[in-house]
Amino acid sequence: MSLFLQRTFDSLANGSAYAALAVAISMVFRSTGILNLAQGQLAMFSTYVALVLATGPSPYMKFSSNTDLIGAAWPVWAAILGAVAISMVIGAFTERVIIRPISDNPVAAVGATLGLYLLLGAFVRKQWGGRTMFLGSPFPQTAEDRWDIGGARLWYDSVGITLTMIAVLGLLAILQRRTKAGLAFRAVTSNRTGSLLVGIRVSRVLMFGWALAAGIGALAGGLIAGEINVRPDMMGRLLVFGLAAATLGGLRSPVLAFVGGYMFAFLETMLGGYVSFVDSQVTLVWALLVLIIVLFVRPSGLMPRTEAWQQK
Repeated sequence: MSLFLQRTFDSLANGSAYAALAVAISMVFRSTGILNLAQGQLAMFSTYVALVLATGPSPYMKFSSNTDLIGAAWPVWAAILGAVAISMVIGAFTERVIIRPISDNPVAAVGATLGLYLLLGAFVRKQWGGRTMFLGSPFPQTAEDRWDIGGARLWYDSVGITLTMIAVLGLLAILQRRTKAGLAFRAVTSNRTGSLLVGIRVSRVLMFGWALAAGIGALAGGLIAGEINVRPDMMGRLLVFGLAAATLGGLRSPVLAFVGGYMFAFLETMLGGYVSFVDSQVTLVWALLVLIIVLFVRPSGLMPRTEAWQQK
């Protein structure tokens, strides 16, 4: 029982990151019909931005020694929020400058996101190298910062990451249903032509959607960096699981994407805990197989077919 509890607790932080990336991917796909392959790389880049802000002026950190904008080292939570803001600007810029001119050609648009994926990865490796760096967590992270429950350890930072992501994604759901901008986004994702006819500025809404998705991914990257550290390939695995989770909802249901993120994390940790020959690479392959099977058997995901048809 204690092993089951421990594996459940261990899945919380990764599940939050998977869920956040899945929701971000589904937001972009719902609004533009484009699969953003650079979602994970943008989140990875944002963690390096947070690292620069948290380090402060230092001759050993790129972009931090010769700028007056940083000043003293920022607290980790402030550095993450600063990185989220910068990531949102990059997301909006990506939609406006890169995606919008070729939005009528989905294949070219997906290719552009792949190019951005490669560009961000090359830039990070060029500027900071491939070594692992430490950002830290905005939540307590010492050996004593935990609860002992039923023989298992529940760490404060895992709870903090989980509650933060649930709160942010819950707030996002409320904003989409209660605010003018949120209702406009829902209208555009449901019927872009009809939205134009009633006077909604579709281009602005789409840019807002890309910015918001980039911000959610950046927040997930900044929070999970305290668990897995900062390195150029840190988000590759998380992106695969996030994409698999988003696919459960046909890339159109944020709710199923959110649930799928935690489900994949739970199954991943359970397989690693109870099946001796299963390692991280095996679970990654398993996630890819689920992704392929869902796309082959039920392209609309687990959504009811009528609902999936209405959202097209």
